[in-house]
Amino acid sequence: MKGHEGPAYRFGAFLLVPSERLLLHDGKPVALAGKAFDLLVVLVSQAGHLATKDELLQRVWPGLVVEEVNLSVNMSAIRKALSRVPGAGDWIETVPRQGYRFTAPVAIDDVATLSPAGGLLREAKTAELFETSQPLPPSAVTRSGRRRAWLAVGALALVVAASATWLALGRTAPYAAVAVLPFSVDAPENAHLADGIAEEAINALTRIVELRVTPRASAFRFRGADPMDAGRRLDAPAVVTGSLARDGERVTLQIELVDVGRAAQVWSSRYEVAPGELPQLQRRVIDDVARSLHVRTAPGEISPRAQDPTRNADAYQAYLQGRYLWNQRSEAALRSAIGQFRRAVELDPAFALAYAALADSYTTLGYLGNDPPAATFPVARPYALKAIELDPSLSQAHASLAYIKFYFDWDWAGAGEELRRAIELNPNDPVAHQWHAVYLLAAGRPDDAMDEIRTAQRLDPLSLAINTDVGFHHYYNGRYAEAIAQLQSVLGMKSDFGLAHLWLARSYIQVGRLDEALVAAKTAEATAPQWIVFVAQRGYTLGAMGRTDEARAVLDEMARLSTQRFVTAYGVALVHAGLGDKEQAFAWLDKAFAERSHWLIWLRLDPRWKTLRSDPRFAALVERMKYPG
Repeated sequence: MKGHEGPAYRFGAFLLVPSERLLLHDGKPVALAGKAFDLLVVLVSQAGHLATKDELLQRVWPGLVVEEVNLSVNMSAIRKALSRVPGAGDWIETVPRQGYRFTAPVAIDDVATLSPAGGLLREAKTAELFETSQPLPPSAVTRSGRRRAWLAVGALALVVAASATWLALGRTAPYAAVAVLPFSVDAPENAHLADGIAEEAINALTRIVELRVTPRASAFRFRGADPMDAGRRLDAPAVVTGSLARDGERVTLQIELVDVGRAAQVWSSRYEVAPGELPQLQRRVIDDVARSLHVRTAPGEISPRAQDPTRNADAYQAYLQGRYLWNQRSEAALRSAIGQFRRAVELDPAFALAYAALADSYTTLGYLGNDPPAATFPVARPYALKAIELDPSLSQAHASLAYIKFYFDWDWAGAGEELRRAIELNPNDPVAHQWHAVYLLAAGRPDDAMDEIRTAQRLDPLSLAINTDVGFHHYYNGRYAEAIAQLQSVLGMKSDFGLAHLWLARSYIQVGRLDEALVAAKTAEATAPQWIVFVAQRGYTLGAMGRTDEARAVLDEMARLSTQRFVTAYGVALVHAGLGDKEQAFAWLDKAFAERSHWLIWLRLDPRWKTLRSDPRFAALVERMKYPG
């Protein structure tokens, strides 16, 4: 049997044997995976010296483009492994902005051979590196003595058993949940590629029933964060991180999977492709990440189209650029996104995802009030239908069609059917459950709606929009105290989230806290000046407070805005309702019907119409909505 060459390092009750990739504590193996072990070897082998970040990256990941976050992840793993000795986690000193230094006393056992026949290991030459746990200058680190190290007869057997234990420690059970964090980039102009690949990986993985995937909205809030911290806060035992770089005609993507519980990197892969191979890169990333998570996919869970939505590289890049713009939600970005999605379908007329994205872009312009509903929702419809025609299994397309049927057609049965189909195709999509909850609430099924919004919240517990919608559901059910408590908790997560301030303002009004309602309304408006929803809430609140002149000034403000952009009649009607001007409120509600305002779905639930409800004209308006049941 061949001997085992090389030194071993002793520190405290630990023995580190690099040639065996073995770390022992009091003779028992300590689990320390992959790159964490390599980092520990580098640190211990030059104990007392500063190991710079660049040096560590070059020695542990030679020839690879790797983010510094890998150092923090693996340092956390090492500290956790050493922490079985009180205070040993502090043996690794972090030198701010420079690197790390191992500060424990280290001795070298110059072991040349482990005897295969039993007996004794030959005498080991030992060098005490230094005697103090405090960092010393390089000149102070000298060989200061020798000692004999005699290991017992079973030493080789121990090494073999330890190796077997290490193999047994490898994870084979599937991860229950994963978070894919946004990938870092070498230059801002490549951000759309990095974000797009990460987002499409999230979308594909959500279709695996046995896997809970952190949705994009929550995962992307942790851009640049420590993956260990992100995993703990997202309740995800596995975290995928990555970095993307583009050099001329080559795109390099480095992906890592971090096991949060073990504080260890358990898988990594480096991909290098030409830009024309980017669609295939997406498929490879999805396959490899799913495999590294040890999850088994049932037939149809990740469809071929989900993995390979287009084979046209230019169409794919246009689509990724469009999604990057769409996620910004500003009017200018949405219009630019439409241009990118149009280019994508021109280059590949069979690109279903791009058609669904076109539908979403137009409905978002309509929902946000950038354009009249009649100029957006009908335009979106053929794109959603085309996406379904090309790929009936695309849940996003069914959700897009449901959005149109619900908010513009007021086709209650059709909207419900499409939402149920979207959820059937992807039961782990929190947004589909969120939209279904809104539909059920407006349709008069509040208990079912609350169950659905709770499902969405369970799937994406850190979503600001979903947590706000929980408060919104309490509000429409008349549970104003519960709504206020929920919305305040959202603002504890993000103090400037405008929609939470909006619903808080509306809830305060219903419990008579008008001064606080006005503060909340103005705070909401500060996050999105001139958004007519926020402007109308301020005007309604001023009217309800009896500040008539200020409320009428808001009506003048809305009239001026209408010369520059679309202003929904529903919002104007609300300000008149706050002023107690019933005739004008009804006149503007009629105009809201004429413009097909999507806000009318809330007509029978919105408590702001309380001064109009006793009028027969209000009942006639409610009848026009053809609510189910």
